[in-house]
Amino acid sequence: MFLSFQLSAQEPWELVKENDGIQVFTRKNPGMSFKEFRAVMQMESSIEDFLSVMYDIESLPVWGHDMKEAKLIDRPDESRQTYYAVAKAPWPYKDRDAVYSNIFSWDKTTKTLEVGIEILKRENNTESDYVPMGGYGYWQVREISPNEIEVILQMQVDPGGAIKAWMANMFVTDSPFYTLKGLREAVKDPKYQGNTYDLVGK
Repeated sequence: MFLSFQLSAQEPWELVKENDGIQVFTRKNPGMSFKEFRAVMQMESSIEDFLSVMYDIESLPVWGHDMKEAKLIDRPDESRQTYYAVAKAPWPYKDRDAVYSNIFSWDKTTKTLEVGIEILKRENNTESDYVPMGGYGYWQVREISPNEIEVILQMQVDPGGAIKAWMANMFVTDSPFYTLKGLREAVKDPKYQGNTYDLVGK
C-alpha cells in the first residue's frame, strides 16, 4: 500500500529541454528536495557497442558530463560492476565523489538492456577533498533495429553537502543532456565497435 501511495503521489514528467534529438524531463518526488531527471534519445548504434562504452570505466570522463576521474573497482562478470568516480562541482563548492554499483540485465524477448545504478552509501569525511553523493537510477537501452537503439537515462541524485536544492535543480538538465550527447559521440570510437558479449547472446 505504501508503494502504491508513492507511485500515485509522484508528479508527472515535465519536458524541460528538447534539442539535438535528445529530450530531458524532470519531476519532483515525495520526500525529495532534488528533482529526478529522465533523458531519452535514439541513435545509430547497437546494444553491444553501448555495453563496450559502459565497461570502459576509465574513459567515462571523456563523455560523462563534468566527470573528473573514474576507475573500475570490481567486475566479477558481465552482469555486475562497481566503480569510483569524481564529478566536478561549481565554485565555491567541493567536487563530489561516489562509488557506483551497476547491475546489467538483458530481456531477450523485448531486446532491452537495463543497467541499474546505485550510489553506495558512505560516511561524509569532512577532511576529504570531495563530498559523497547519493542516488539511484538506471540506463535502459532498447534495440529498435540491428543498427539503431533507444537510450534512456533516469536518475534521482542527491549531490550532498551544502548545495541548495533550488540551485542544483537549476542545472539538473545539463548532466543528462550532455551525458547522452557525449555517449552518442563516444560510441563511434572504433574500439567500441564489433565486440560481442555473452550477456546479450541472441
